[in-house]
Amino acid sequence: MQVLPKQIKIVWYLMELIFAAVIVAVLAGLKWVYPMFFSWPLPEFFMTILTGLGFVLILVGFFLVHYRYAVYRYRVNDRSVEIQKGFFFRQLTAIPIDRIQNVDLDQGPLLIFCHLQKVVLVTGGSHHEIEALTVEDAKAFKDQVMLLAKEARHES
Repeated sequence: MQVLPKQIKIVWYLMELIFAAVIVAVLAGLKWVYPMFFSWPLPEFFMTILTGLGFVLILVGFFLVHYRYAVYRYRVNDRSVEIQKGFFFRQLTAIPIDRIQNVDLDQGPLLIFCHLQKVVLVTGGSHHEIEALTVEDAKAFKDQVMLLAKEARHES
């Protein structure tokens, strides 16, 4: 099975950093903005618990990026595309080639920054994602899967 490019770890760390900024903003809002609009203050123990919980979530998120990368794999063969992911709950998904209707390549701002593309495999009733490939690998992956899908549909 193939691994994702190492640049995806940068994207995941940046996403965790954005998540941390949101948590800090919410906690700051509860601490300083909330009293401006409401006359009764939040209990101090409540703020302490929320702050501790937010800190733990941030640390766990940053810690799990490495392990998330270590277990994420994908493979293409003549019959299916397999995607393996999940740290605590491992998941191996096999998408039959003849069920794939389209392969979309998406890029958000963080993926553009790291020169990556998300690959979305579209089937009749759902879609499956490979979180990131390099731009060249994504285009080659798309061409390979679409060719295999076209051949599989003609054989049926």
